Amino acid sequence: MDRKLFSELSEMKTTTLDLAWLLMAIAFTYLNYQTFDFFYGILGFVAVFFIHLFINFHNNYMDYRNSTSEEYREKISTIGINRESLAIVKKWMYGLAIFPLIIGAFLVYKTGMITLAIGVVGVVIGLLYSSGPKPLNSTMFGEIVVAIAISQLIPITYSYLGLVGSAKFDSSTAISVILVSLPNTFAFFSAELSNGTCDLESDRKNGRNTLVSKVGKANALSLFKASWALAFLLVPILAILKVVPYITLLIVLLYPNIWDGFRPYLKEQVKTTTYPLVIRSVSKFSVTYILLIAVGAIIKLVMKTL
Repeated sequence: MDRKLFSELSEMKTTTLDLAWLLMAIAFTYLNYQTFDFFYGILGFVAVFFIHLFINFHNNYMDYRNSTSEEYREKISTIGINRESLAIVKKWMYGLAIFPLIIGAFLVYKTGMITLAIGVVGVVIGLLYSSGPKPLNSTMFGEIVVAIAISQLIPITYSYLGLVGSAKFDSSTAISVILVSLPNTFAFFSAELSNGTCDLESDRKNGRNTLVSKVGKANALSLFKASWALAFLLVPILAILKVVPYITLLIVLLYPNIWDGFRPYLKEQVKTTTYPLVIRSVSKFSVTYILLIAVGAIIKLVMKTL
């Protein structure tokens, strides 16, 4: 398997989010507890990185194997377009699973069963997305579950690993991480909706009853707009509640730019042209939000030393 095909099947570009969530966890824990265990945190990042690659391989493999549409197999699926052997894809997929298993076992040994529980939940959600008697990507819950798993579960994992040595992670901390992550959750939910609107016809041909197919494209676009409105509205609410630093309010300045980026997609939902514009806006929003939290944490640390 060449490098280009590996990158496409593993969807390597999406793994940059794993690093973004690590930065958010570091910023969050320093903002509230002035500490973070980088050894466990970085090990967690490496494990999540390889789990991400493995799950992406698995999803591409299962989507091709379960597809009932020859058009999808030959013209849309990365495996079909590249005429790659399923046996080779399977070998690479299982090979990628070795690294997180080893790292995960070490982390469980050092940090306890909560790490195992979080890891198992994350992997099971990833596998069930495209496999099982009723894959999540064939149900109306797929978009919601994926948005929560990506934007909530991974930051909670990093925050727990970063605080496990200090024994400061409790239910209150978990709730705070969930609240801090909520704007990103709605942003990623909108990304899942945009993916569903662009793939609506192919999903129907493959028998996938997604949320978009249930509510219809027009209602999905309305839900898309509402999700983005909530993503932006939540930031000032969280700032007032002192869950995030006041400097995060600067993100509202991005609203006109991001909205302009959505206009082509709202007019026409095309996977190759307008969908990437949505992903670019999601990345811009999430990265800016995380960086502003990090700046807030730095300001707080500096003020404490003065």
